[in-house]
Parts: sequence; C-alpha cells; structure tokens
Amino acid sequence: MNSGSFKRHPIVRLAVVATAPVAAALLVVGCATDEAARMSESVYQWKALANGAIPPTGVKVVAPPSAVAATAPPAPAAIDSLGVPKPPELFAEESPTGSAVPSLAPSPKDAPPPPISIALDPKGGSQIAGKPLPSITLPPPGAPASPPTALAAGGPRRDDALSPVSLDPKTVVPVPTSIPTPPAEYPIDLATALRLADSSNPTINVARSLILEALAQQLTARTLLVPSLNGGLSYHDHTGPSQRSAGTMINLTQQSLYIGAGASTVTAGTLAIPGVSIFSQLTDAWYEPLAARQRVIGSRFNVMATSNDILLDVALLHLQLLGANAEFEAQRISETQAYEIVRVTDEYSTTGEGRQADAERAKAEWNLRRADVQKAEEAVGVSAARLAMRLNLDPSVRLLPIGGPLTPLILIDLDSTQQELIKVALDRRPDLATRTAQIGEAEVRKRQEIGRPLLPSLWLGFSGGGFGGGSNLTPPTLGRFAGRTDFDVQLYWTLMNFGAGNLALIKQRDAQLGEAVAVRQRTINRARAEVSQALADSRAAYHKISIARAELVSSDKGFREDFLRSRDNLGKPIEVINSLNLLADARVHLIRALVEFDQSQFRLWVALGAPPPLVDMQRSGVGG
Repeated sequence: MNSGSFKRHPIVRLAVVATAPVAAALLVVGCATDEAARMSESVYQWKALANGAIPPTGVKVVAPPSAVAATAPPAPAAIDSLGVPKPPELFAEESPTGSAVPSLAPSPKDAPPPPISIALDPKGGSQIAGKPLPSITLPPPGAPASPPTALAAGGPRRDDALSPVSLDPKTVVPVPTSIPTPPAEYPIDLATALRLADSSNPTINVARSLILEALAQQLTARTLLVPSLNGGLSYHDHTGPSQRSAGTMINLTQQSLYIGAGASTVTAGTLAIPGVSIFSQLTDAWYEPLAARQRVIGSRFNVMATSNDILLDVALLHLQLLGANAEFEAQRISETQAYEIVRVTDEYSTTGEGRQADAERAKAEWNLRRADVQKAEEAVGVSAARLAMRLNLDPSVRLLPIGGPLTPLILIDLDSTQQELIKVALDRRPDLATRTAQIGEAEVRKRQEIGRPLLPSLWLGFSGGGFGGGSNLTPPTLGRFAGRTDFDVQLYWTLMNFGAGNLALIKQRDAQLGEAVAVRQRTINRARAEVSQALADSRAAYHKISIARAELVSSDKGFREDFLRSRDNLGKPIEVINSLNLLADARVHLIRALVEFDQSQFRLWVALGAPPPLVDMQRSGVGG
C-alpha cells in the first residue's frame, strides 16, 4: 500500500497477541477508513427491517446492529511501530425483551472477559498490561538479525531472498518470501462486506430477477380476460369452378376486399381474426392469478432466504480471514521467541558452556517456526481470495480485515433452550415461508384441474370496417364498398379424452401438492437441525475458549520459567523448546476457538431467520 492510499485510510491500528498470566491474547491488525468511522444505519439494515428479517425480540447483541461507531480510535504515531494504544473494552447494549418470544439475553455468569491488548515493543520486548516479558529482545543493528517484528505499511511484507541460516554477526538473517505478494490491498470490515455482498453478489441478484419474472407472469395471468386488438386488411380473389350451397357447380370469378378492425373474411362468413377478441378458458382466468400470486410471494421470501445464506457465508469468511490474520501474527511472535532461543544457545555454544547440538536443535526449531509463519501467511491470502470471490471482487487485491482484538461475540444467549429457539426459527425463517407459498400454489393448481371440465371456454370477437367486392355474375368484380360490423360469442365445455385426461391432470396436481408438503417438512427438519447444531457448537466452542485460555496461561508460565533457566544456563534447551511448542500451540488453539465460537453464533443467528447483524466490529472488539 503506497503513501497515497494511507491518505485515504489514515487510521491504522496494530496489536500483537502474546501470552498473559491472566488471559489469552492475540495479535490484531486493523485499518479503519474515515468513511467507515462515520457509517450510520445502512440501506441493507433498513431493507432487512422492511422485509421483516429483523432479529427476534429479546435477543441481546454484544454490539448493536449498527455501522461502525462515529468516533474512531486514535491512530498510532508511526505506521511501522508496533506499540499500539489499548483497544476499547467490550461493552454490551441491550434490546428490549418482548413477551411473545423467549428472552435470549446472556446471563451475567456467561459474560465473556474483556479482551486484553498485548503490544509487541518495537525494540523486541512484549508487554502485557504495561508489564514487560522477561528479556526477549531483538539484537541491535550489527548483531545477528532476527526475523522482523514490525509489519510494513498495509500488511505483511517479506524479503525476496531465502538463504541458509547463519549466525555470523555480519550476516543479515533473511525471511521467507511473501505468499503471495499482493499487487494491491483493500481494508474492509464486516459491515462493509455485508453491504457489498447485498448489492453486488450475483446469486442474490439472480434471486431478485426471479421476482421480476414472477411479477411478469402474474400480470399475464391477470389479463387473460382483457381483449386483444387486431387491425388490418384482407383481399380475396377466386377464378374457376365454385360450388353453390345447393351443390350446383358454376364458373366464377370473384374478388373481395376488407379494411378495418380485424382481417380474413370471405363472402358472408364472419372475420376469422376479429378486431377485438377474447379467447380463454374461464378456469385459467380464475385460478391462474391465484397461483401467480403465490409464486410472487414465494419468490420474495426466496430472495430473503438466499440473501441470508450468502450474507452468512460472507460473515463466516470474514471471521475466517480475521482468524487467519491473527494466526499469522501469533506465529510471528513464536518465530521471534524461537530466534531468541537460538541466540542464547548459540552464545553458550560459542563460549563452550553449552553443546553445539543444542544450538543446532534450536536452529531447526526456528526454521520450523519460520515455515509456520509462511504457511499462516499463505492461509491469509487464501482466506482473502475466498472472501473476494464471494463479494464479486478481484481476488488479486488483498482484503485486509478491520477490527479490534478477537473476543467472544455473544449474539444469542447460550442458556436459551433448544425448544425456544426452534420455535422462533419455525415462525421466522424465510425458506419455510417459501415452501408454504409453494404448497399454496400447488393447492390452487389442483383446484384448477378439478374445475376445468365444469367451466367453459370463452371465445368473443367484434370487428368493424369497410368491405366490398363482386363477381362476373354481378359486375363490377370489385366495388360497392360499405361499412360492416361482426359480433360473435362462443362458449363451450371440454371433457378431455372422455374425462380420462382430466382425471390424469387432477392426479398429477395432487402428486405435486404432496411433493410440496414433503419439501416443506424437509425444510422444517433442516431448520431444526441447523438451530440445534449451531447452539451445540456455540456451547462447545465457548467451553473450548475457557480450556484454551487455561492452556495459554499454563504454557506461558512454563515458557517464562524455562526461558529464564535456559538463559542462565540452568536448564536444558530442549525444555524451553518444548515449552515454546506448547505455547505456540496454545495461541493457535485460542484463536481458533474464538473464531469457531463467533462463527457458530452467526450461524445460530441466521438459523433463527434473520440476516447477519451489522455488528460494530470496533466497539465489539471483534477483529483479526
């Protein structure tokens, strides 16, 4: 990202997750635009409210479903500096609880602890709540260089070369190449991603086009008894034998010309194409508008269901991108700490106080950590490309997540019973409304076939124009023009194939009705399963967070003690390497548990029939 782009996005935040004796921490990279900082209620949210796709009454949202807060967090003094002010604490805002829907507010005992911001000092020391970690520093210029801890402006950058590891003081230690190197980067938060998907996702736009098609079909059905207008002329010329009504054959030369409303008439016959005509089966004229109305209703609810699915996918992909970015930064910390172990073991090996094998083992571990960083960076690129594809954007432009530190985002109370949530879902899900409309259409179609042999078909025609002609028997052959009008009405009943055809159509429509009922029941079962699974996943992931926090606290204490012992040459290097492995795994476990919980909460929210909320990511503390 060049300097010009930072003029458009001046608010830049970087925060690194390390370990803490009291809670977990994650490294977070965020970049907020001035425009995002001033966002208010979006068109997307109003559209959801207008369509009835609003959160169930009684649901508590950790951050209100509004756009990004008007007050933006302060920008750090320097872009390349990793010392960042602590992000705002998580706070909740309650929505009113109604009586018709069970209360879904989170109980105080389940309230998540506030996020802890941990900054990595530019000189190399990590800090937790202002207290530095024990002596983990990067070498000054001229000393053996460690992997860089400061990110370049706009995201991770890596040197182009990859050379063997060397601890020579004059050699600069390289780092892996960026995978892939993005040509451009674009910061995006969850609210912006949801708005963008709602307006430009092709799948949603296809569903909206189906509404227009259904409305056109409804207009056609409503105008079956509206007359059609025809106008033109017809000319008739006959030369040769002709048979009279009595059977006498005569040699006849005959001509006629008609101009006006309608066409195609000969002698005393009426116009085959009336000027004003109505032709329709009265059964279709009565039932087709009813069926078309159900189809329009179903297509509208189908748009809501499709939009919910796509927007949920966007929210999950955005959270996945946040988690991938957090894992990348956590691996950077583990890589830096592994290099510190390399320095300590190499110093003791050089002075003869330690074994060379310990130094080589530490170098191998550091190289493994570098590979983990590269793999995590690759995951960031893949996650960004998947989100860009869902947003109908160019995947070559790297999407950068915006937000605060990752934290549990409770949208639905975990103490809500499964039966209560299923009841809410069955009352509010748009896909069930779509299936209900399809059942209504199938019932209309069945009644239409039952009434088809009972109601007649209507043929009505009226014509008026100038008509003239003649023959060799009554010269002139073309003359004596005068005005002429014709009016005809026909009603007739049809029994198809002695009634067998009508019976077959009735049975066919009855089978289609049964099929629609079965599809709706299958949708009900899927709704129950999605709610139950999302609720179970949320509860399990919430417990995983507690386990991961305890794992991180324990592994952090062990690494601190083992590193101090190793630095003082009191412990074996293998011990601190093992402790670092446990600590690195604990960081990743916590990040994944947080992402899994937030994703399950979004799935549960959408499973209840509402679109993903426009959560204030800055205020709620959800970020990468």
